[in-house]
Amino acid sequence: MKKVLLLFIYSVSVFMFFYGNETNSQSVMNMSLISNKNNHNAGGTPAGFHYSSCWGWTAPNGREYAILGYWNGTAVYDITNENNVVQCDTIPGPGSFYNYREFTVLGHYLYIVSEGSANNAGLQIVDLQYLPDSVRHVKNWTFPGYLTTHTIKSDGNFLYLNGANYNGGGIVILDVTDRENPIKRGNGPAPYSHDCFIKNDTVYAANVNNPNSKMSIISVTNKDNPVQVGEFIYPNAVCHNVWTSDDRRWLLTTDEGGSNHLRIWNSSNLTNIILVYEYIPYQNAMVHNAYFKGDTIFMAHYRAGIIALDVHNLPAAPTVLGYYDTYNGQGLDYQGAWNVFPYYPSGKFVGSDIATGLYVLKFGNPSGISHNGNEIPGTFKLEQNYPNPFNPVTKINFSIPNSEGRNSFFTVLRVYDITGRVVKTLVEQSLNSGSYTAELNAGDMASGMYFYSLEAGDFKETKKMVLVK
Repeated sequence: MKKVLLLFIYSVSVFMFFYGNETNSQSVMNMSLISNKNNHNAGGTPAGFHYSSCWGWTAPNGREYAILGYWNGTAVYDITNENNVVQCDTIPGPGSFYNYREFTVLGHYLYIVSEGSANNAGLQIVDLQYLPDSVRHVKNWTFPGYLTTHTIKSDGNFLYLNGANYNGGGIVILDVTDRENPIKRGNGPAPYSHDCFIKNDTVYAANVNNPNSKMSIISVTNKDNPVQVGEFIYPNAVCHNVWTSDDRRWLLTTDEGGSNHLRIWNSSNLTNIILVYEYIPYQNAMVHNAYFKGDTIFMAHYRAGIIALDVHNLPAAPTVLGYYDTYNGQGLDYQGAWNVFPYYPSGKFVGSDIATGLYVLKFGNPSGISHNGNEIPGTFKLEQNYPNPFNPVTKINFSIPNSEGRNSFFTVLRVYDITGRVVKTLVEQSLNSGSYTAELNAGDMASGMYFYSLEAGDFKETKKMVLVK
């Protein structure tokens, strides 16, 4: 009977961990909200669609800034002080259906593109060096036949325009060695490029609107004459964005349609790209944008919010590091989180929600747990709580070793009642190797027998305790 009960408890915990509750809006796991800024919700088309993408910049003095697109402009926020996130300045921009606005930063220059063709169309160039006081809108830059762009990426001294009203939407390369005075260089080959990623003079272009949606691989060694050197067509592809790991061994694609999922590929051989994992979130929502940051993938997953995966152990299945659902309702696929920017030195990350604006986030710190000493344990260990029986406070010691070449593990410590229902989650985040004590205050729990279970890496152990009031 005990084995059956423990199996039931474990099954419940796994189900809740990976799938959550579809009817529970704004689900959160191991991410904490520093600030939400919703200052520009007075307009937008269609109704309720106020914001678009976000990006970030770290100044030479270490101050961190978030860049947020909204229905008729761009806002810049100082996010350095977690207790005082403030808007520094805004840059007016053209409105457009779904309020498209995308960004990249080179040096202290912000480049803004939009699908709006009214006032301030073209490439907006903004000097950020005067922050936190203000920004300087240098100018709007165009060339004959060019006004709008869907997305923009940068690498070195070059900008790459995607989905412009020029060259059939194929990539267009701009030389911005002189940051304020772009020079148009080459046009990429067809077809339409929705977004791209550049690494070592190779462009990975997401051809979402091609009848046979695919990823194109383009050599841009010669910036005046980009040449397609390969393509990658895969089942149910609606290739929206693409990114690679630092060593280019792993490649991710997001499908805004088709499967609606993030897929991770082994791209060691670009002529033989192999699927290793397809991610379906706790809510089976449509993915939008995803990025590698070291061994972590950060995703903006529309109605599932901001999600982070630990992918250090590929091709083994990733571990969910955390999520924060910015969307507070049930509705269309194209609602919720638009983008995420994870590249701040502080470890903060920001996301943009179509309806509710900027979210400044960090991985949550466990409450009620303490790190005991500096000694590194040799094994995983879950100890018996003390005192036991208890009323109403007890402590649980556990250990996380340095194992399999890893010095941290995603760790979950939960308390269950005798039916297998989770009644308390004491820890739910990545912990460095060490010994820890978690405190359980059962003041709101009824007398009786309970179980507590520790999961970290492949380690799982459950013990029982008794609450007597």
